[in-house]
Amino acid sequence: MIINKDFRRRVDFVVRQTWKNIEKMYNLEASKYDVTFSISFTLISIDPENGSPSTSIGPVMGLESNSISRILNSMENKNLITRRPDPNDGRGIIISLTKLGLKKRKIVIEKIRHFKSLVRSKIDASDLDAFHRVASQVNDIIEEGDVFKI
Repeated sequence: MIINKDFRRRVDFVVRQTWKNIEKMYNLEASKYDVTFSISFTLISIDPENGSPSTSIGPVMGLESNSISRILNSMENKNLITRRPDPNDGRGIIISLTKLGLKKRKIVIEKIRHFKSLVRSKIDASDLDAFHRVASQVNDIIEEGDVFKI
């Protein structure tokens, strides 16, 4: 099988490799606080004051309901969240952060801000703007559909 020598310049390869590195970096840091990257992402996806409907958390994170269920179960076991009936929907559940969950959420936000600040200090604003433009254009191409239509 012949592989193009320039495969490392493919958009999908660069995005995947970068995302994997970011995920690994955050997981290493999160493990110091007895959480994971997935839990950290969930912590910042839950409204800290009012809680969030359980059905709204997965879509915000781009996860299916069975994946978010596993994360929420793990978070509940770690005493990071509580579940209560949704007063506006008899079948719904509101996920709220506990005091420990709020504390971990604050740490997560500090770490995200630190990384954001570090990136901004090392990469020119114009390069970051170009990165965001290109990422947006790639997403637009994908969302148009028929990517593989011949």
